[in-house]
Amino acid sequence: MADTDKNTAAPPDDDEPASGLNPLHLVMRRWQFLAVGLIIGGVLGALIYSTSAPQYQSTAQVLVVKKGVEVTKEGDGRVVEDHVATQVTLIKSEKIRLAAAAKARAAGGAGLPADDRAVADMIGTGLTVVRDKDSAGPTVGSGVLNLTLREPDPELCKRLLEAVIAAYQAELYSIYEKASQDRIATLDRLLEAVKGQRKAAGEHRITHLTELRGITTEDVSSVRTRVSALRDQARALRTDISNLDAQIELVGRTGPAPEDRQLAFVQLTAQYRAPVVPTAASGGELTGPAALRALEFERRELTQAAGLGKDHPRVLAVDARIAVLKEELARPPAAGGPVLDELGAHILWVEQKRRTAGRQLAQLEAQLSKDEETMKRAGGLLDLADAMAVQSQHADAEIMRLEAERLARQATLGAGGYAAEQITRPGSGHKVAPVLVRSLLLGLGIGALLGCGLMVLAETRDKSFRSPAEIRRRLGLAVVGHIPRIRTAPALSLEPATYDPLLVAALRPKSSEAEAYRGLRTQLYFSTQGRGHQVIQVTSPTPGDGKSTLAANLALSVAQSGKRTILVDCDLRKPRVHKLFAGAGAPETGLAEVIAGLRPLADGIVASGAPGLDLLPCGPRPANPAELLGSPQFQRVLAELRERYEFVIVDSPPLMAVADPAIVAPQADGVLVVFRMTKTARPAAERAREVLAGVGAHTIGVVVNASGDEGRGYGYGYGYGYEYKYTSYKYSDSYNADADEDGARRVPAPTR
Repeated sequence: MADTDKNTAAPPDDDEPASGLNPLHLVMRRWQFLAVGLIIGGVLGALIYSTSAPQYQSTAQVLVVKKGVEVTKEGDGRVVEDHVATQVTLIKSEKIRLAAAAKARAAGGAGLPADDRAVADMIGTGLTVVRDKDSAGPTVGSGVLNLTLREPDPELCKRLLEAVIAAYQAELYSIYEKASQDRIATLDRLLEAVKGQRKAAGEHRITHLTELRGITTEDVSSVRTRVSALRDQARALRTDISNLDAQIELVGRTGPAPEDRQLAFVQLTAQYRAPVVPTAASGGELTGPAALRALEFERRELTQAAGLGKDHPRVLAVDARIAVLKEELARPPAAGGPVLDELGAHILWVEQKRRTAGRQLAQLEAQLSKDEETMKRAGGLLDLADAMAVQSQHADAEIMRLEAERLARQATLGAGGYAAEQITRPGSGHKVAPVLVRSLLLGLGIGALLGCGLMVLAETRDKSFRSPAEIRRRLGLAVVGHIPRIRTAPALSLEPATYDPLLVAALRPKSSEAEAYRGLRTQLYFSTQGRGHQVIQVTSPTPGDGKSTLAANLALSVAQSGKRTILVDCDLRKPRVHKLFAGAGAPETGLAEVIAGLRPLADGIVASGAPGLDLLPCGPRPANPAELLGSPQFQRVLAELRERYEFVIVDSPPLMAVADPAIVAPQADGVLVVFRMTKTARPAAERAREVLAGVGAHTIGVVVNASGDEGRGYGYGYGYGYEYKYTSYKYSDSYNADADEDGARRVPAPTR
């Protein structure tokens, strides 16, 4: 006997969705609701058609053209204003409808309300304006409007639509005539303002140019060029002065020794590439007055022949050498030594050149500062003058555009901006509603929605199982058998006539019902894996599921296979086994007295009349069935029966009615749960599964009883009709306390 529930939830089949509703399966199961909905929808559609008031429609086409617009060819790149879209809104406006109402009443008010606003509301309800799709291209300057008007009177449709078109044409002329006049007045104001701006810009430009001439007479571009050149010269002079200062600093650090001075001179000539000033001590070819005359000659060549100015760098260098040589010639010679060594002559030249460069830099900076100030003042005035010139040009262009638009607007005065011509005139209205096919389709659509809603409602309220896969998925148990509905018929065997007609395994062994029980027997053998001496409990979720009939037929089938079997009636509240096999009253001795210790087990066992099958009926019904089944004596009885028989089939009460089957289940080797496919089968079966799992019972599987009932089918074809009604179970304390028609008596509790 298993102590725990060994069953796990089986995965759903591929053809059974884990959740949700399969539309195809839903329609196949609940097609009656859809059919009823369609019938109701058809009737509703016919009612809609018969009760709807007739509607008539008149149509007309109007061509709207903007005057003075050039029609362009497709693809030429120019975009023309889409003026037709605004006309749709204009035609449907309240102003046009009121004007049309007045015109219609003036032409003849037959069939019209007395109030113009009421007529305008009628027009607004029935009027439709649609732009013709063939003339709605983005580069087309004209368009066609399709106007339709619906009313219950065919002649009234025509009259009202003619009034709408006439009111639209009159309003179109007045609107664009006034718009042109307003636009011309606006253009005049804009022209005056732009001309004033152009005049002010010209006056400001003249003022700026006058101030510029007061600052300088030169061209500003020349001043800018000169400033750039002066900046370059100043940078070059600053570089030369920096080099000269470095040479002077180097000589200042040189000692008086001749070799030090000679070394310093070599460094200066190598580092700064300084020219050598010819002296008497240098061993040059020219010394004294001859060298001075040579330098003066070189200066004249530079200034006269070459045309260099006195401030040119080459001329300044020669002047420095002349000054050094003159200073040397004017110095009295030292005793026994040269007049001046090379370093001394060179530094005199450098100092002279440094002073000259300093004066030149001061002159350049003064001129540069002056020119920069001039350029700053003159440049700002010049930029302002240029801006005023650009502003004047823009003003001239705007004036030309405004004058051209004004001339175009002036040309349209008196003719309106748009023209509306009727292409087709309104005719007498033709009937457009109601349409029989449309009404029927509408009704059928509503009926289909109603039928679908009823199907879904019935499906969601249905608490039955729809397929074996759903049973396995929801209960986590295998479906080990499908027992068809038992049909009562004359017995085909020579079994005792006292057998109940429901015992088909004995009375009609060749029937399909008996074959179903033999299939259940085979599943039972597979579940027990060939082990003998098994205690198998048969129970059901609710009364009326046929668990006693199934237990009896299963016991007969097992006994017919050659296995010694006993059927034990543990339904101590409403026993059935003795009625199925004998049809007489309750036996004098049974399970209740055996458990209580009043009789030995051998006295309670009776023969069933079928080979290999014994019975242990309930006997007199006890007042305390739950205490008897939960006693150790009952466990000893089951153990003794397990030793004597290969299979012990136990018929127990329904799980949802009393607690007795939950007491017996842990002591059995396996439990079979039988139920019928009723509307409430699923919640009861799920609750029974929870009860068995809670007590640790080993549930072999479930058996679907009375399947294939064609008259009262549910789910996937299983029915819940049954000829033998088993719905009279009523368990209560008062029922247990009284004796019944079988002569039951109270049995005391067993002694421990």
